[in-house]
Amino acid sequence: VWASALALAQAPPEPPKPGPEHKKLEYFLGTWKTEGEIKANPYMPAGKSVTTQRYTLGPGGFFVECLSEGQMPTTHSIMAYDSHAKVYTSYYASSVGLVGAATGSVNGNTWTWMVEDKFAGKAFKGRTTVTVKSASQLTAKYEYLDPNGSYVTITEGTATKIAP
Repeated sequence: VWASALALAQAPPEPPKPGPEHKKLEYFLGTWKTEGEIKANPYMPAGKSVTTQRYTLGPGGFFVECLSEGQMPTTHSIMAYDSHAKVYTSYYASSVGLVGAATGSVNGNTWTWMVEDKFAGKAFKGRTTVTVKSASQLTAKYEYLDPNGSYVTITEGTATKIAP
């Protein structure tokens, strides 16, 4: 009885803390204005796009949430680091029914996300490359994998942080 009372009196273990991989996601926190060019493609007409993306840190600091609104469909996404698989992950859904997931890696100032999208009854793969230019600017390019096995650029542009 005495041993069990002593065990109950001990403090519970500390909750886990985000590691350095989780902290890398904090680069994106804040509000960003993105300006890009949409290339002619089978999914949407060519043109310009302007969006606002608001990134916030999720409870516990293990993930980042994003709300993207503007000329492109409204999209909600979550980015996290999967410490078991040792890979970044992203899950998203948009106001036009696009849903998908991506796995990512970071090498220096370049983030590469391998994307699996589902839209209008079709599944397709793609790649998003994000290059950090400074604390408040990045470039991004999204390419889809065509049936011939080649990556074709759909959108590319620049994002500038406009608020912390």
